[in-house]
Order: sequence, then C-alpha cells, then structure tokens
Amino acid sequence: MNTNSFLRKFISYFLRGLFLVAPIFITFYILVITFKWIDGLIPIEIPGIGMLIIVSSVTILGFIATNLFSKPIIEFLLNLLEKIPVINVIYKSLKDVVNAFGGGSEKFKKTVLITLDGIGKVKRIGFITETDLSKMGVTGMVAVYVPDSYGITGNVFIVAEDSVEILTLSVSEAMKFVVSGGITG
Repeated sequence: MNTNSFLRKFISYFLRGLFLVAPIFITFYILVITFKWIDGLIPIEIPGIGMLIIVSSVTILGFIATNLFSKPIIEFLLNLLEKIPVINVIYKSLKDVVNAFGGGSEKFKKTVLITLDGIGKVKRIGFITETDLSKMGVTGMVAVYVPDSYGITGNVFIVAEDSVEILTLSVSEAMKFVVSGGITG
C-alpha cells in the first residue's frame, strides 16, 4: 500500500468517525453546559440539584395552575402582564411563539409554499398564521410565517392568497423539515 492510498483511507476513516462522533459530542456538550448554567442559578454546590429544583418547581407551578382554586388567580396575573406597556408586547410575543411551537394552540393554520423569485423556481415552506388582515386594511392577502433553519427565528410575509400553495405535510413534519435544514425527511 502506497503512502497516498494510506493517507486517503486515513482521512476517509477519520472523517467518518468525526461525522459519527461530532453530533453526539455536541449534543452532550450542550446538555452539560445547560445543566451547569441551570445549576448556577441555584447557589447550592450539589451537581444536578439546580436542575432538580427547577424541574420540580415548574411541575408544581403547572399543578397549581390547573387547580380549580388557583386558576382565577393565575389568569388574573397573566391578564395583568398583558396590560402592562412594553412587558405586554414581550410577553404576548413569547407566549404565542411557545404555544405555536409547543402545540398549545393552533397558531399555524396550514403548511404552505410561497414563491420568492416570481417565476416559481425558488420557494420556501411557511405556515399561514392569519387569514384575515382586514384590521391592517389589507384584503386578499394572508400572513405566512417562514422559519429559519436551525433556529426559532423567521420572517412574516404578507402573501396574496391565490399565490400560496397548500401542502399536505402536517405542521409538525414541515417544522421538523425546515428547522433541520431539510436533512430530516
């Protein structure tokens, strides 16, 4: 075996190993960093106790929020948040995004394709978020949220109703496809 052949095989095996190990390593690295950050929020020097306290606290809050006696209090406090200037914009936006991605509400009505280049050769997957834009003085158009790959950011396009192609793909399947950059089928 000559040196070039050995070097090519070595590089090939190294890259295959790297592509196998890198996603696993990065996933665990992100988990470790997240655990350490969460543990840092609670000033107790026992590894993992911060995560346990936060998970337990959130679960207890979820239980309390579903309790019949506390539900009016929780609703009152949330309504109060929605009425405070500046805070209401941040809170409502985050609430809508979390609900849309978490399935708590049907904010994404349909999965669609929109054309970006005018001739149909460049399209993006998006989700109709609003079909009635009459409050904005706009008719015959719909709001389409187009997420970016590997993130939860995106853009909202106002698109003519007749230029939107409805897809049969479910919202969750389409979101998985888009967020993964098309890697996940």
